[in-house]
Amino acid sequence: MNNKILISDFVKLTGSTLKTVLYYHKIGLLKEPKRSTSGYRLYGAEELERMRVIKHLKHLGLDLKQIKEILGDTQNSRSIVEVLKSLQSELLIEKRNIEEQLSKIETLLNQEVEELKETSFASESFKVITETLNTNQVKEYRESSPELYNQQRNVFGVMDDFKWEKDYKENFKKIAEHFKEHPEQYKIALEFGKRLSKLKEMSEDDEEVEALAREGAEFIKKEPLLKEMLYGKSGFGETNENLFNEMSNRFLSPAQIKHKKLIQKYLNYEPENNK
Repeated sequence: MNNKILISDFVKLTGSTLKTVLYYHKIGLLKEPKRSTSGYRLYGAEELERMRVIKHLKHLGLDLKQIKEILGDTQNSRSIVEVLKSLQSELLIEKRNIEEQLSKIETLLNQEVEELKETSFASESFKVITETLNTNQVKEYRESSPELYNQQRNVFGVMDDFKWEKDYKENFKKIAEHFKEHPEQYKIALEFGKRLSKLKEMSEDDEEVEALAREGAEFIKKEPLLKEMLYGKSGFGETNENLFNEMSNRFLSPAQIKHKKLIQKYLNYEPENNK
């Protein structure tokens, strides 16, 4: 019996707690040890080794169910290699998410402090577009009209951050796919984007504002897919539309706001009536 210890000593030796050890027994992670004639649990090298393995696997990030599978306590036991590969995949995804979060935080910290509250945080809709277009197309877009690029990202951010009762991500993806498959039309759109970026400096009374709206609407109506996606569509409910405009218009100049209203008019766009 010199190589057997009671549960109190087992707890102390393994750096665990009585509650933990009893719970491991309850779920079958630790087998019930032999008992003394007085009914006390007696722990030896076998139990210590099992507890040692459990602790190391927990430190790797495995949960108790996974550890049981590795140690062969379930009918559908899996090898340690299988479980560790599964854990590795989960951790790699978590790592990518953390790296993405750190990148977003770095971007925010590089901005002026007073601008942070005006920042559009990561837009899923905008991400759908940039991930659908090829790398060169995104680069051209960003470099040819950087201000328009950032404005659209900001407006899309407002669209994504609330539940406006409509999800346009699929439409955005289809439009991006269309431009990816028709690079000549994308070039035309980019050139038009350069002209649109000049709206920032225009007076809202400039005749060019309406001319650009008419030209943009005509371009959309001439392309079957774009027309199907954008012509004669209804928007959010009237109240939500007003709220969306109030929030997104802070990123736009007066001329740009007027241009947006005009192109919606020429595309027969109307907010849905409140129900």
